[in-house]
Amino acid sequence: MANVSTSWRRRIVASAAALIAVSSVGPQALASSPGHSPHAAAPVSPQEFAQGDPAFYVFPDPIPAGAHGDLVRWQIVENTFDPIYRVMYLSTSVAGAPILVTGLVTVPRDPAPFGGFPMLLQGHGTTGIADGCSPSRTIEDSALTYAMDFTNLAGHASGDGFVLVSTDYEGLGSPGRHPFMVGISEARSILDAGLAAHKIPGVYIAPQTGLVGFSQGGHGALWAGQLAAEWAPQLALLGTVVVAPSSEVGGFVAAGVNDVDRSPLTVAILAGLAAAYPEAEAALPTVLTDSALELVGIMDENCFGPSMPTTPAPYIRADPTTTEPFASLLAADTPGFVASAAPVLIVHGDADENVPIADSATLLTRLCAAGQIVERRVLPGIDHGIAARDGYRDGVAWLIGLAGGATPVSSC
Repeated sequence: MANVSTSWRRRIVASAAALIAVSSVGPQALASSPGHSPHAAAPVSPQEFAQGDPAFYVFPDPIPAGAHGDLVRWQIVENTFDPIYRVMYLSTSVAGAPILVTGLVTVPRDPAPFGGFPMLLQGHGTTGIADGCSPSRTIEDSALTYAMDFTNLAGHASGDGFVLVSTDYEGLGSPGRHPFMVGISEARSILDAGLAAHKIPGVYIAPQTGLVGFSQGGHGALWAGQLAAEWAPQLALLGTVVVAPSSEVGGFVAAGVNDVDRSPLTVAILAGLAAAYPEAEAALPTVLTDSALELVGIMDENCFGPSMPTTPAPYIRADPTTTEPFASLLAADTPGFVASAAPVLIVHGDADENVPIADSATLLTRLCAAGQIVERRVLPGIDHGIAARDGYRDGVAWLIGLAGGATPVSSC
C-alpha cells in the first residue's frame, strides 16, 4: 500500500497529540491507570537481550511480580527494513493467574511525530498450538510461513506511520498449551502487548490504537474490542478491523462432528478450551476418542500443516455443541453480543473455503442487534489467503480515515 499523503499524516499526528493533551498518557500513566492490574505490584524493570541471544526464550521462574502489560524483556530482531523487536510481557490467564506472553513490535524508521506513532494491535491467523509455531520465534526464518501474517500487515502499517504490535498469544511461544480460539485469552494477550510496547525504551507511541485481526486473529480482535474499555482503558481505540474472522466458534466445532476432514480443527478448539478451563480439561475424554487425545499430543509439539496426520481418524466421541461444559463454553466464547465504543469493519472474500462467507453475515446481524456501528465489505472472488492481503490494505486505510475524522459507515 502506498504511503498516506502528507495531509493524512498531519491529521493522524494532530489527533494523537490531542489525545495525549487530554489524557496525559505516558509510560508512568500507563503503569498506574485504573484497571491496569489485577495483580498490581511495582512495575517490572525490563531487560534488554542482545540480538540473536537464544536466552531470550529462557522464561524467568518465578514470573516477575508486576502488572499485566508490564514489559519484562525485549530484543532487536535482525532486519534490513523497519526495526523489529521481540517482546516478553506480563499478562493474565482466564483463571486470573499471572503469565508471560511473547510477541513482535515493528516501528517505522522515520522519526516519531510529536506525541508518538499511532499503534495497530494485531491478532494473527492460526498457526497451531505449539510453541514453535509462534511468529516471534520464526520471524528470522524465511523458510517458515508462521510469521507471514505479521510481515504482510507490517508492510502496510509501517509505510503509513503505525507501530505494529502482534502478540504470539498465551501459550504460543511461552509455557503452557495455547488456549486456541479462547476469546478472553486472545484479547488479554493482544491488549497487554500494546501496553508493553509503550514501555520499550526509545519507542514513542501515542494512545491512538487500532485493532486488526485475520481469521483466528479476527476472533481475538473482536474480543479485544469488547474488553478494551475495561482491560486497557488507557488505549484510545480508533476502531476494529476483522478480516475473514473466525467468529462462529460453535459452527467450526459442529462442522467437525460429522466431517472427518474437518474434525482435527474441532479437536484443536476443544484442546484450547481445555487449556483455559479445568472443567473442560476433565471432560475432554467424554467428547474425544483416544485417537483424538493422541492428536492433541501431536499438536502440542507440532504446527498445523504437513506434520499433522494425513489420514483422519474417528476423533469425535460425542457432539461437544450439545455436551457440557463445552456447549456453554462455546456459546460464551462467541463474540459480537456486546458492542464496543469504537466502530468495526468486517472484510470477507466470497470465495473463502476456510471461513464461510455466511459466517460474517451472521456476525453482522449479531453486532447490529447489539447496537454496534459496523460495516461489512465483501470481496468478490477472493479466497481466504488473499483476503488477508486485501483486507489489511482496506482496513489500514479505513483506520486512517477514522483518525482523520471520517464518519464510519454502518451496514446495519
